[in-house]
Amino acid sequence: MVVLLATGLAMVMLGLALRVYMGSGAEDRLAPREAISLTELRAPLPKVAFLACPPTYCSATQMASPVFEMPWDRLQEYWQEMIGSQRPMVLVASDLEHRRFVYIQHSPIFRFPDVVTVEFVPLGPDHSSIAVYSRSRYGKYDFAKNRKRVERWLVLLQKVAQPAIHSSQSGIR
Repeated sequence: MVVLLATGLAMVMLGLALRVYMGSGAEDRLAPREAISLTELRAPLPKVAFLACPPTYCSATQMASPVFEMPWDRLQEYWQEMIGSQRPMVLVASDLEHRRFVYIQHSPIFRFPDVVTVEFVPLGPDHSSIAVYSRSRYGKYDFAKNRKRVERWLVLLQKVAQPAIHSSQSGIR
């Protein structure tokens, strides 16, 4: 009984130590291999990753991103509004020249970091889209959480940006 109790206590302590480390900020830095351009990704992608891109933008696309009737910088404003309502995210890199932003979002319990790269894609003066690549930093299986995250965010972004599309079509801004 004492051995079982000691083993259980050791497991709890290890879990707490892991959670403290993962939430300490040590995992909120981008590793050199994590700074990527989404157009350079090649299939097959890791099982713990998911990529959505506008048609013909990425060669390893797993899902097509929607096209928005607005310039990319306006879409970025809607993205920032939408992402602000999500579980805390840390912006770890931004490259305005390439319209690329990299975030880290931690899982709720053990605070495992996921890296999310976002690129805004201009499709002409009044149209744009977004490429989103979400991947787990650790592990070999993610229970499709990266796919679900990307899908959920694209749906939310469409909802946030939708009023602007309807307003501009009716002449109201």
